[in-house]
Amino acid sequence: MRNRSPLLSLLPAAALPVMIGWMIGATAAPLSPGSGPQAADAVSRALGAVLRADAPEALGALKAAPAEQFDGKDAAFRQCMLERHERKTPPPTVGAPKDEFAAKVLDIYQRYWWHAVREPQQRAQLDRQLKNELAAAVGEPPPADGEDAFEALYAKIDARLRQSGLHPLQGRTPPLYDLFLWGGQEVRDYTVELPGGVQQPVKVFVMDAWISRGWSHYSACGATGAAGWVKPEGLYAVREAYGDLQGEDFKVSFLGHEAQHFADLKRWPKLPPWRLEYRAKLVELAKADSSRGKLLDRFYRSQDDNIDHPHPYANKKVLADTVAALGLKPDADLRTADPAAVRRVAAQILGADTRKIEGEPAGTYAEDAKTKP
Repeated sequence: MRNRSPLLSLLPAAALPVMIGWMIGATAAPLSPGSGPQAADAVSRALGAVLRADAPEALGALKAAPAEQFDGKDAAFRQCMLERHERKTPPPTVGAPKDEFAAKVLDIYQRYWWHAVREPQQRAQLDRQLKNELAAAVGEPPPADGEDAFEALYAKIDARLRQSGLHPLQGRTPPLYDLFLWGGQEVRDYTVELPGGVQQPVKVFVMDAWISRGWSHYSACGATGAAGWVKPEGLYAVREAYGDLQGEDFKVSFLGHEAQHFADLKRWPKLPPWRLEYRAKLVELAKADSSRGKLLDRFYRSQDDNIDHPHPYANKKVLADTVAALGLKPDADLRTADPAAVRRVAAQILGADTRKIEGEPAGTYAEDAKTKP
């Protein structure tokens, strides 16, 4: 999702393609200008918690702020979060399609997500239940343990969904199993200039008619979610996340981010997810101009020390490394730093990281990786 950014040779079994774009609120922060400071902070903290798949923390943040401070989209977000997650049983399926099989699969995933973001201690059991219910949906016995068996199962589900004219993508966007399902797409060709003067040609599949945009989008009532990803054949972009495809959100945070994934996975298919995200986010920071404030807002909003949460982990590392390279105090806010200096230093950090990877023993990251879904 700019989130687990999978691409070109692809990560371990059942890992989704490097998801870029955690889009937040239609590519920008969903904060309403009329909201009070406590409400605005609560929304930011709630969204960060959702990206860590932690609904109790998100609800706690929203309920701690005075309800009367929430305005516009923030008020709607708060209300939806409380209605969706503060209940004893899963809500009815959101956005169920007319296709009966697709609706059944979507319902299975949404019930799994609803429980998994509320009960992290039960995730192993919930993962198994998900697999068993998906197997029953296609008349199969429960799959054997291991990701290979699950991949074989969802390959059959994908085939059924494609028969209905839909485009599916299943796998794992840590920490949960995920479902992306859409109805239409068009193909465009681009050449993206990356830091260091690299010209990277890419094919972009622009996706429309969404049925499911994954666990983060569902869990956050649509306020955040994957805006795109990369696979061996090219980049995939959620059209509604980027408007007319002319702004910096698309050119920098999608094309720049994902083209770096594409280039990295072509050279180093075994780079770990956090490293892929770290490098792609440095590209964003090196190229962003008018979107710089929103980009840094996203980075500051979602940070984590857990390496298994690639996006928030990479956000924190990018911020810390950039601050250090600029010679600023550790608690300095890059949103107040010189924009040109930030762009320059981000490109330098990326170059240094490239040289570090190139200095690793042969085969460390360059062995063929198992192709993802």
